[in-house]
Amino acid sequence: MTARRFLLLSAAGLLALASARADAANLTPFGHCLGQSGATFYGASWCPHCRSQRMALGDAMDHVRYVECSDPSDPDRPAAACRSANVHSYPTWIFRDGSRSSGELSLAALAAKTGCTLPSGAGSPPLAARGSGAEPAARPISQGAKVIEIPD
Repeated sequence: MTARRFLLLSAAGLLALASARADAANLTPFGHCLGQSGATFYGASWCPHCRSQRMALGDAMDHVRYVECSDPSDPDRPAAACRSANVHSYPTWIFRDGSRSSGELSLAALAAKTGCTLPSGAGSPPLAARGSGAEPAARPISQGAKVIEIPD
């Protein structure tokens, strides 16, 4: 790879990352709404799908009701709050109406379920990533299975 091509790719990557971070900052009002909607996100610190969901939410995550299901005293047993909520897979969202969804949810799906409004452009990748098939750095959604089942 030539030095010029490397610099161009590096600059494009930095632009995409900066754009994605700026876009994530615009999700704060969406996070406030999610918090007020009664939605609760159950997950585990070791769960890659939960990490991906948190990254997708960006700064909105600061306002989302999150319940950590990993019990530090017994890693093989979910925390009491998760057992009482009957959560057996991560991530799991439980909504005010009692319905639940397991697995990583898109921001659009969360908006539809809660009635919260996404800021314009929140669901689209930054300009540097458009047309390349790449997801924004602040909002990756992993491919394949998007839920981890916890045995009883």
